[in-house]
Amino acid sequence: MIYALSDAGLRALRHAASKPLLYAFDFDGTLAPISSDRHGVKVPAGTLQWLGELAKQAPCAIVSGRALADVAGRINGYVSYLIGNHGIESPLTTRNVLLDAERTCADWTHQLQSSLDSMILSGVEIEDKRYSLTFHFRGAQNPADASVNALTVLRRLMPKPELIEGKYSINVLPPGQGGKGPATFALMNHLGRTGLFYMGDEETDETVFSLSNGVAMGVRVGRQDGSRAGFYLHDQAEVEALLRLLVEYLGPGLSHPK
Repeated sequence: MIYALSDAGLRALRHAASKPLLYAFDFDGTLAPISSDRHGVKVPAGTLQWLGELAKQAPCAIVSGRALADVAGRINGYVSYLIGNHGIESPLTTRNVLLDAERTCADWTHQLQSSLDSMILSGVEIEDKRYSLTFHFRGAQNPADASVNALTVLRRLMPKPELIEGKYSINVLPPGQGGKGPATFALMNHLGRTGLFYMGDEETDETVFSLSNGVAMGVRVGRQDGSRAGFYLHDQAEVEALLRLLVEYLGPGLSHPK
């Protein structure tokens, strides 16, 4: 992986900015710092300003595991295109797909009733996002054991879910849902863009980084061996600097936010 703010990384960034790309970003851990209080997560003011400036120059999307309404309330209209629930909720999703996902999640919740009490007692938080479920282990007494136990239960669900592990979490998606990658790629094609610039920070974002076609530049927040992203930032605090550079490369001479 190449450090995105190195000389080689900046050359790649400038080259990417010369193409008609869709600029897409994960939310938690990328635009916003990770927090033990996921309800209180906010995008830093400077990052949000530069993101809004970038969105004036090129199509931008937020691609989040959060429910669409949740992430929309944290972006304040700075970005036009939002994808939630790991790709299930997008501008291109049909009503029938949403209804099927909702029915499936309701059925799974019923199947899980006998296991929920013991999970909750161990500190596991089960988040029902209507079209997908997420099991959070950050507050568990033993996150590693809780994750293993949850996987055992989740693999017994019918219909068999798509399971995507994140940081201290397991995301439970309806069958046939491929995560963030297919939804982001579909939006790119819908908007007539020739490629993607994508930034994310965890395993759920690898479904975008690993797309066989379309990713012009992938940046992972936090270097990770085995990642399909070609570039990395040291941490979330560097995201604002990269956004500022993208704005500069896309529109030199603009009046930029302070």
